Amino acid sequence: MTLTLICFYIFVLTSVILTVFLIGKNRIRLHKAEEYSNQLEDLLDSAPDGYFYEVVLKNTSYCYCSRRLCLMLDTVDKKAPFSKLLNQLDEEEAPLIAESYQKLKECQTPFDINVSSKHGLFHFTLSGRVLYTPHSHSKTFVVWFKDTTAKTALLIEERQAYIHLLKQREVLTQTLNALPFPLYMQDDEGAICFENKVYDEEKEDEADIHWVEIPLTLNKSEKKYLLKYGQDKTTEEGLTALLNDANRAHKMLLKELPYGIIEFDATARLSYFNMAFSDIWGIEPHFLKKNPSFEELLDKIQEKGILPQVKDFAQYKKLQLSTFAQLTKTTEDFLYLSGGKIIRRLIIPGAKGSILILDEKKNN
Repeated sequence: MTLTLICFYIFVLTSVILTVFLIGKNRIRLHKAEEYSNQLEDLLDSAPDGYFYEVVLKNTSYCYCSRRLCLMLDTVDKKAPFSKLLNQLDEEEAPLIAESYQKLKECQTPFDINVSSKHGLFHFTLSGRVLYTPHSHSKTFVVWFKDTTAKTALLIEERQAYIHLLKQREVLTQTLNALPFPLYMQDDEGAICFENKVYDEEKEDEADIHWVEIPLTLNKSEKKYLLKYGQDKTTEEGLTALLNDANRAHKMLLKELPYGIIEFDATARLSYFNMAFSDIWGIEPHFLKKNPSFEELLDKIQEKGILPQVKDFAQYKKLQLSTFAQLTKTTEDFLYLSGGKIIRRLIIPGAKGSILILDEKKNN
């Protein structure tokens, strides 16, 4: 009996020791698993994208929002369900996102959607995926939020610039088509790249037309173009009328351009200006209407104190006048004015020694 009792105590003691050992070993494994899980979570949180995931186990689900996603959507609830995140997104886009997420959960259908935040300040690309794990009794669904605000803003800006250019082209095309004389442009290979309606309608009557040619070089391109417009050479009155119409059309075209524009005749006196030029340089229109010389205009702008700072203004003015006098082709320059203003300037030689200057105010 005593031996049996001793054996029993030994068995119980051995069982207790083994149980304690196994429990300790499992605790160590659990602790390591928790550390590994926390490391993975920290690793994911360090990613440049925010993320949301939902683990579904039978009828129970667990949701988690990363720290970065909480910052993106301005929320503090890390355990918010996906439906609550929709409240932080654009109201018109929310139904499509909800439907896509439902298909992800029911049919395992992945999705990629571009969306905006509630007030349109931020833009995201949402990528929904199923996270496949060895545990068949549970499912995990992940939605990545990639911040595309900067890229989207650039695309919007480029689209607006493109629309603006289309509108400008439409205005210029309508203006050229409204001219009462034929006009067309050739590239450097002689191919016609533009013709107005009058030219298209009067191609067979070229015998009674005197053609005036204007060489053009657009912007920084070395490709040359030749602009031709026709004048009726049958009567002196017809030529005069065409010349007057051409001048009016020329002034109309310059008025539509979104630049500050001035024109000087062969004597270097101002013959035309638009209000945009007056606004850019802060010069009163009544002064420009007096047809000042180019030198007088430089003196006037110098009085305003906005010309580039130079040590010797007299030498600067002399250099500008010499460049003005020797101009044979379109030149481009950037004027860095006081106060941080930047002006992009094109100087274009015209007919009979005239000079056309286009000033564009750049955003600095």
